Amino acid sequence: MDDTQRLIDVNFLFYPMFDTKIVEDTEDTLIYWDIDGVKKIFDKRTGVLPTPLDYPVYDWDSWNKIKKERLNPADIKKRFPDNWSEMVREYKFRDYPLGVGGLPFGVFGTLAHIMGYENLFCAYYEEPELVHDIIGTFTDLWIEIISEILKDVEIDFIQFWEDISGTYGPMVSPATMREFMVPYYKRITDFGRAHGIPLFIVDTDGDCNQIIPVFLDGGINVMYPFEVHAGMDVLKVRNTYPNLACTGGINKMEILNGTKSIDDMLAHVRKTLKGGGYIPHADHFIPPEVDFEGFCYYRTRLNEIIEDAGRE
Repeated sequence: MDDTQRLIDVNFLFYPMFDTKIVEDTEDTLIYWDIDGVKKIFDKRTGVLPTPLDYPVYDWDSWNKIKKERLNPADIKKRFPDNWSEMVREYKFRDYPLGVGGLPFGVFGTLAHIMGYENLFCAYYEEPELVHDIIGTFTDLWIEIISEILKDVEIDFIQFWEDISGTYGPMVSPATMREFMVPYYKRITDFGRAHGIPLFIVDTDGDCNQIIPVFLDGGINVMYPFEVHAGMDVLKVRNTYPNLACTGGINKMEILNGTKSIDDMLAHVRKTLKGGGYIPHADHFIPPEVDFEGFCYYRTRLNEIIEDAGRE
């Protein structure tokens, strides 16, 4: 993991992608249509992720148009990079974990990305057939793409990008997830296991304690990043769900508070490692406020704990 896992560069969203178009460009902001068909605003002063303003899918008509024009199974090979044969040669001799998916590959995340959260939440109740058609279409497409990849390359994991939880819990009820998500997880994870793929990872922030059993029912066996400030306790999760592997679970913000705080926050890592099924790392990207001296102390102490656990 120090050399980082890699995701195969294949297009799992729209083909062809949308043309980009700048709507407004001022000193402070940039408003534009992106290649995913989403209209976004970027704040140049903060430099954070752009905020969506409008979406390409909002009803049956807009969905059917996109499905016909940009989700054609006959275009599978066109979704692969031009240097695919070169990449295949590299992948066959790799020394790093290799998978597929990530943003925006998710039975919740993809829909939220192309519809918007509020529109999706309403559609679960007002247009359930539309939601099923969207998820089902993408699931069919993804399985076809992964099948094509597996002709040339063995992969280690499928990663779902969901971000379905916030600080105070999941944004979607377990019942809604079981209706609109679990059947499609099962199709993908069953397909993957039948083709020798061992790991099925969900990436979701926030407090996801309530919905871990739902993910397990869908065939998920790895989750991350287990945000501590949202109430996630990776040691407790490992003890409660021994068949669920975890990565993350280290409070990144405590690195700001000095060596004692770092030592205290790493205390659980030693215990969690003893149970296996755990790769320790920060519960998101390290924030820029962390100075290099503090980061070096954190990383050195973490390495020592990992090495000690390996010897034990």
